[in-house]
Amino acid sequence: MASHRHVVRFNLRTSLMAATAIAGLGTSPAWAQTAPATPQATASPKGPTDGTAPTDAPQTTPDEPAPQGDNGTGDIIVTGIRGSLTRAVDIKREAPSMVDAISAEDVGKFPDTNIAESVQRITGVQINRTRGEGRTVNIRGLPANFTLTTLNGRLLPNALSNATQASTRTFDFSIMAPEFVRTLEVSKSPTADMEDGGLAGNVNIKTPRALSSNKMILSGSLKGEYASNNGLISPQGSIIFADKLFDGRLGITAGFSYTRRRSETHQVSQFYTTAPEAAGRDFDGNGVIDPTKTYRVLASGFYSNFLEDSKRLGAIGSIEFQATDSLRFTLDGFYSRLRLTNMQNQHLHFNQMNTVVVSSQVQTLEGMPTVTSTRLANLDLRDIGRIEARTGYISNYVGGFEWKRDGWKISVDGSYGKSAQTRSNLGLANQVINNVAGSSTGEVSYTGLPGDIIGTTTYYNGFDTARLNPANFRLLSINGEFNRRSEDRIYDFHADIRREFSGSFVTAIMAGAQYSDRAIYQDNYALNVPLAGLKSLRPDTPAGKLAGSLSAAPYMVPVSSSNGAFLGSYKGAATFPDTWLAADYRIFLNGASNATLAAAGQVTNDASGIIDVREKVLAGYVRADFKTDNLVGNIGLRVVRTRQASVGAVPNFNGITVDAEGGNVLRLPVSTATAVSKSYTDWLPSFNVKYDATSNLAIRFAASRTMTRPNMVDISPSATASFFSLTIVKNNPLLDPFRSNNLDLSFEYYFGKGGLLGASFFYKNLVSLVRRQVTIQTYAVTFLRSSGNTVENRDFAVSELVNGAGVKVKGVELYYQQAFTGLPAPFDGLGTIINYTFIDNSDPNQLTAASKHNFNAIAYYEKGPIGVRFSYSWRAGYLLTAPSFPVMGERAKPYGQLDASLALKITDRFSATFEALNLTDADDVTVYTTGLPDVYTDSGRRFTAGLRFSF
Repeated sequence: MASHRHVVRFNLRTSLMAATAIAGLGTSPAWAQTAPATPQATASPKGPTDGTAPTDAPQTTPDEPAPQGDNGTGDIIVTGIRGSLTRAVDIKREAPSMVDAISAEDVGKFPDTNIAESVQRITGVQINRTRGEGRTVNIRGLPANFTLTTLNGRLLPNALSNATQASTRTFDFSIMAPEFVRTLEVSKSPTADMEDGGLAGNVNIKTPRALSSNKMILSGSLKGEYASNNGLISPQGSIIFADKLFDGRLGITAGFSYTRRRSETHQVSQFYTTAPEAAGRDFDGNGVIDPTKTYRVLASGFYSNFLEDSKRLGAIGSIEFQATDSLRFTLDGFYSRLRLTNMQNQHLHFNQMNTVVVSSQVQTLEGMPTVTSTRLANLDLRDIGRIEARTGYISNYVGGFEWKRDGWKISVDGSYGKSAQTRSNLGLANQVINNVAGSSTGEVSYTGLPGDIIGTTTYYNGFDTARLNPANFRLLSINGEFNRRSEDRIYDFHADIRREFSGSFVTAIMAGAQYSDRAIYQDNYALNVPLAGLKSLRPDTPAGKLAGSLSAAPYMVPVSSSNGAFLGSYKGAATFPDTWLAADYRIFLNGASNATLAAAGQVTNDASGIIDVREKVLAGYVRADFKTDNLVGNIGLRVVRTRQASVGAVPNFNGITVDAEGGNVLRLPVSTATAVSKSYTDWLPSFNVKYDATSNLAIRFAASRTMTRPNMVDISPSATASFFSLTIVKNNPLLDPFRSNNLDLSFEYYFGKGGLLGASFFYKNLVSLVRRQVTIQTYAVTFLRSSGNTVENRDFAVSELVNGAGVKVKGVELYYQQAFTGLPAPFDGLGTIINYTFIDNSDPNQLTAASKHNFNAIAYYEKGPIGVRFSYSWRAGYLLTAPSFPVMGERAKPYGQLDASLALKITDRFSATFEALNLTDADDVTVYTTGLPDVYTDSGRRFTAGLRFSF
């Protein structure tokens, strides 16, 4: 694996350092997507040693600072950001493969407070956010699960996931403290020794090691983060130490971090379903009820205020022992622990239950009559305070040795990783009672037209006042996920051997093998405490307005934005509720234990939703490196055998039940237990070559075959269902992997001091693609009520993953950067990086995440003690989920974010830093493929200020 690390590092560092310089001005990191060249960098490379860099490449390791001052030859060696960029260019120019990188100039100096925010500034890379925080990475417009992310070359397990979600292979970049990252390498063309699984590309995060540094390191930071939507300040801190002992033979590295994040997110979302006309539901308004006519209608609408409080503790450690000049032993460890509480205050229009259509307007959208404006009576309105509480951890330990002598290199290591999480998501369900004679008599109109990003909601007949009166609410139940456990475990073993040759066209041959064993498990525990249980828990609760009911009044709390208006960043004409009441079940519980809760209700573990999957992978490879005076490259083949085993239970969809008075909890009874096995073999050739056409022009070409396995949850023989959205999702244990044949070509022209102009062209032929097949199926649903059960038909959108036709993706990346050192002082501290990516695909209605246009514009100034950076990242709209008639797909609207940073060097040891994210208060917006509004998310701005020290 060593050769991969080298290849990735130099191309990446080039890109990264340029970027880091820009991005981390104030923090002085090296960030390069491409970087300025120096006169010394124009020499042709002499050939790789272990795949990391040619033998005559600069031998300064990533953890070594650049030398300062006069180097003894009379040349002045540039330090700081421009020095980092220069080193990055040297590495990129000598790399035979397509690689970009981000590199901190010094330990603990990463460009951003979130790793993903830095990665998005690399050409061809986009990120995905969850409530404003960067979480996952797309490369060249392909979905995030097509990106393989490793830590020091090893996979990390990850069982941490949000409520109602299952674990995926996708790496969550928020788990890693940026102070622990020494370099981050993005490889867009593979070599045979690289870990398979990254169809779009590989991201490798590298942490510091003491033996790679020529000095003792002690650095740390103390920061505070301010979130605009709630006006709260949260602390962050880190410290890292590295030193060499016993004459440099023993290296010890240790780092610790603590991050607290308190955020507030405002959100509006709409779910659609299909329904026939029925009594009280004359959708077309012609006065005739025709049950044969089916319409697309709004099933439910959510107004949500998320109050999230997360605390993350992280640690890294490394012990290196240089036993002899040839033999080195290493032991690395990583640990991250998360404790999170997220209060989702829901204002829920449950249009499926007991509503009467007063009037409506219909448009035909994507071939389906769709109600775009409606006025409803007898609205079922529920204001639920649902609390997601989860604790979990990720741990990973790697141990091994490396032996090098007389042109031979042997490395062997093994790793063990485990991640586990316990999650509950309980809410105190309630319902508005506006008239003693009925369960709910609210009247509301909703208009959401194609082109709107938020629909307009209006209440009538005094309901806007009634819904804000706590006395008008009755309790229904406590329900939701309950102590749900998930686990992800990985064993991983690697063995590599490399033989170098001198004086020949073939400079090295290497071979190796890898074995990994991964298993994930997630149970499906849920709790439902009915009305009788609520009475036993809180006998002091007063009676409600309906006979036999309990009043929710003592537990209803007002909900509004903590700082400013709800959805205050929205500038459109839509009207919507910005204040409401929500039931806080913590007040209701009054400290009651989980055991008391469970005794008052029913705890279930429906087998239909249990995930139990195991995957074993055996891989072997051979690779040859070659070189002439101006040509360098490698060719290789990787062979991978994958074996999967899934255990689950197929549900009985004809036995669906819904607890109508218990939060509309849906259950799928199990009918058949099943176990499914599947195995397949992949042959993955790769070829990379770089040709130095002139002293300033480098041309690269790569050809490869890559693959990505389906998410392990997707190959479980299980199913999930939601009554709120009327959907059923079936997994498929017989899914094939995604496979792609790839071509890459790039041109890089270096000019002046710090100038680079480049273009990269890529083509990916995805010969297989897992597609989602959706049908509308009508099932009889049994509604459980205290007054007696009823059976009603409901249309469910049944979604199933199937093996389908592939798609072709092609595009171009353009990048330019320059440090304007030739300008007169003080403008000689200016610099810029600009990049643009164009992506096109042959099936835009199926391939998700592919923004056609993407660009980054970064301007920085660094001179003396001051560093300032402004960066703007923008991506065009893209498909989120594919449409499948009559179910609409979802599209993300274009999104652009402006960030800034400032650093002030106080002394040689101390500096002050300031960072601002999302200065323009941009919002994440998704719409349905029909143009109807879907989800609008306002996460606000974030500002971080602090002090950094380094000794």
